[in-house]
Parts: sequence; C-alpha cells; structure tokens
Amino acid sequence: MTDHDRRPGPGIGPGPEPRPRGQWRAVYCKPREEQRAHLHLLNQDYRAFLPLARVRKRNRGRDRSLLEPMFPRYLFVRLADYREDFGPIRSTRGVVGLVRMGDDVPCVPDELIDLLQARCEAGGAIDLTEFERLAEGDEVEITAGPFAGLKGLFHARTGEQRALVLLELLGKPQKLTLPTTDLRKAKG
Repeated sequence: MTDHDRRPGPGIGPGPEPRPRGQWRAVYCKPREEQRAHLHLLNQDYRAFLPLARVRKRNRGRDRSLLEPMFPRYLFVRLADYREDFGPIRSTRGVVGLVRMGDDVPCVPDELIDLLQARCEAGGAIDLTEFERLAEGDEVEITAGPFAGLKGLFHARTGEQRALVLLELLGKPQKLTLPTTDLRKAKG
C-alpha cells in the first residue's frame, strides 16, 4: 500500500488541515492615522480590528458624541506568522510597525479581542457615553468584578474612570469605589 492509497478521496475523511488561524498582534500607528492604517490593512486582505469608542466631548460649549479609537495609535491584526507577514505591514500607510518587546512581537489574547468585538454595537463602536450620563441617585447595575449583577445607587465620580456607588450590604448602604467601565444604568 502506497502513500497515495492511504489518502482519503474527495469528501472522505478529515480532508486537508485548516489553515492556522493565526494570532492577534498589536500594530503601532502614526498619530491620528489609525483609521487610515486600518483601511489599508483591510485592502491588503489582512484581518484587522480597530476598536472604536463612542465618547462625549464638549466642543464650543456643546456636548457632542464622537467616535474615537479606544486605544489611540493602536489597532490589532491577525497574523499566521508575524515573520512572514511583517514586511507589507510596516510599509502600510499610517503604520509605524508591530508592537515589540525586544525582538519578540507579543500576542494579544483572543479572549480580549473577542470581548471587545462582542461589546461593539451595530455602528462598530463601544458606547462609553452611558456612564457619563449618570446622575446622583441613578440606579446602576455592576457588570464586572465580585459585585457583578448587583444593583446600587450612583453617588458621585471620584475621577475620570472611577465612581462611588452606594450598595445595600448587610442591611445598610455601603460606599464602594468602582471603575466606571463596570457600571451601567439599570434597565427599567
């Protein structure tokens, strides 16, 4: 029996092995050129992901909702082997290069990219404006951490990324400082 005889025929057996999925890598971009780099990487048939965030900015006395890169100057690209795919990436418009730690190009965990992609709404952005609209006394739900699923009352901001929440524990209200990313306005 030869090697040819042992190979499965068309439609029989497992068939050829799927192409390796690759791993996500971080790409460092030129200032304010993340979207240009993203578009050019997509045009080169790379699988690229630029997480955008919907933020509220005050401009000329008016609040406006804007889309901005969640990680300024960074985007993500999936590469089977960065050594083979590196050349065209570094010469892509808007790209400085792959993020490196010495000679190593670290991987970004699939779980992180999956989480970011899952949180993107229909417009392709993660809405960060919801926590900005919270007022004292609003009921909030904690979405992450040891208190995930519990509801409390929004009390005050303690900084740009943290908030004070009153949570009913052991029969009396307790003040907790939590990341604003772990809060959302309670439904209904």
